[in-house]
Amino acid sequence: MNVCFLLGGFQSNGGIGRVTSILANSLCEKENMTIHTIAYCQTNKPLLYNLSDKIHQHALFSASTSMLQAMTVKHAVKRVRNLVREQKIDILIAAGALFYPLAIRAVRGTNAKCYCWEHTDPGTTHDHRYQGWCRRYAVKYADKMIVLTRSAKQYYIDQLHMDLEKLAHIYNPINSSTCNSPYDLDSKKIIAVGRLTYQKNFDRLVDLASRFLPGTNWSLDIYGQGEDRQILTNLIREKGLSEQVHLMGQVSDLYARYPQYAFQVMSSRYEGFPMTLLEGATHRLPLVSFDIPTGPNEIIVDGKNGFLVDAQDDNRMVTCVQKLMEDASLRQTMSDNAYRMVQKFSLNDILNQWCEIL
Repeated sequence: MNVCFLLGGFQSNGGIGRVTSILANSLCEKENMTIHTIAYCQTNKPLLYNLSDKIHQHALFSASTSMLQAMTVKHAVKRVRNLVREQKIDILIAAGALFYPLAIRAVRGTNAKCYCWEHTDPGTTHDHRYQGWCRRYAVKYADKMIVLTRSAKQYYIDQLHMDLEKLAHIYNPINSSTCNSPYDLDSKKIIAVGRLTYQKNFDRLVDLASRFLPGTNWSLDIYGQGEDRQILTNLIREKGLSEQVHLMGQVSDLYARYPQYAFQVMSSRYEGFPMTLLEGATHRLPLVSFDIPTGPNEIIVDGKNGFLVDAQDDNRMVTCVQKLMEDASLRQTMSDNAYRMVQKFSLNDILNQWCEIL
């Protein structure tokens, strides 16, 4: 079987590239399975996520190109269709709503099937202008829709009226076998991870940090890059937090850094299925997150492996963070629970689900 993933690429920090690399690297080890990837845009910058030498990598464009221009001027459909035919692709998987129409149109006139892989809250349309339309197009024309959470599956059924037989729910996988570091009970550092964009809501997190950090020897490190960096830099300075809140940028060794931290905080406005929470839990970190529509409430059990906070309740978010800062015993208990509870997202189990659906 020849399976191909179509996605933005592997050169920027983001959940789609990360989870696709994990899945593709595992699938290519399966007997009689050949894996291809098509990066929508791939420059000469190094890849942020390592891909196996067994994976056949392709790229559509070498510079940033709008999807409108790609579809109307640069013959993106024809380019992908030619790759599908040349490589005898059996299943083309569009990773992210932006690529659904491109993939669906590209398999027309070929023997390939098109699977669409939803990576965010299907109720949001903040990522790009045509996001809602792309989903409706996929509901009508895709051979299969794969979603990350139970609530996302229910949304496709109730709001988009998708045929249940064409809909599948598979969690993102995490490879916990590579995480052997013990929990650091003495750490006074909090970690947050994500692109510095509207979605991740880090301006709100910085504002909350001005309530729980001053007067303590704790710090908050935010990993990621994005268009809001200068806004956040100014806000950190304005709040007088320059010594305690640090923008760490995009790093290639994030896995190695998780064990330095005491717990993880997520402030996102919306998510699909947040890989960063799985990564934190795998490294035995207690988790604190706003209870947004999809994702966190299928990872965090409030009071067990972390705290799940109503998305409008800033006061409880501050209180929960302070509890973890002040109570080492609570941190240890939640750390133990985090590592135990994350095992349901093990790579082997989820890989088997993917093999079955393919």
